[in-house]
Amino acid sequence: MNPIELLGKPQWSYSRLSFFLGVSETEVRRWNCQTKKTRRNPSRTAQILAAVIDKHPEVVKTIANLDVLYD
Repeated sequence: MNPIELLGKPQWSYSRLSFFLGVSETEVRRWNCQTKKTRRNPSRTAQILAAVIDKHPEVVKTIANLDVLYD
């Protein structure tokens, strides 16, 4: 799954997606830009994480809880 596919879901935005994937918002916006034929590809790790988040929404709460603990 391309992480940009998560943006089609109502609860996601560029800033939220960048937070959960650990990259800048600019990087996420770059992934959404079209080249001549295909999207610029995000890293394999970001693709795997996006697929996990899509299949298991509870992961988002776990990541958010961990972030609060380590701030």
